[in-house]
Amino acid sequence: MEGNVYLRRADREDVELFFRWVNEPAVRENSFNTEPIPWESHQKWFEKVLADDGVRIFVLMAGNVPVGQIRLTAKEKMWDIDYSVDVLYRGQGYGKKLFELLVNEVSMGTELVAEVKRNNIASQRVFEGLRFSKKENLEMNCYEYYQKVGAQ
Repeated sequence: MEGNVYLRRADREDVELFFRWVNEPAVRENSFNTEPIPWESHQKWFEKVLADDGVRIFVLMAGNVPVGQIRLTAKEKMWDIDYSVDVLYRGQGYGKKLFELLVNEVSMGTELVAEVKRNNIASQRVFEGLRFSKKENLEMNCYEYYQKVGAQ
């Protein structure tokens, strides 16, 4: 991991970056919807997400280089997590770094939840390494990971 690593809020200028990330083959494979995302749909979705108070979306930066993203979506009393790391930067600790920095962006006591497909071993390792509690969801054929910020 190189240089100054930090989170910044995503903005309209990031639409193409997020489009490239969301359609990267491994990201599609690990998503619950595995179909490629069309440009028009992505543009509409991205504008909606940026305007939604129930969504917080960030870009992980390593110096001037965007290396990943994390999105929180309000879900009842929790925030649902979606994240990815650029294919060129996987396996370098950026997944864990995303969550370490995320703690500064949410209030203490905030509950985080993520659904991870059974075959997504890399994400399972990230959540388990960060001591998220794990629950099997047989209906969705995935694992659910939970953590309350500040409660270790």
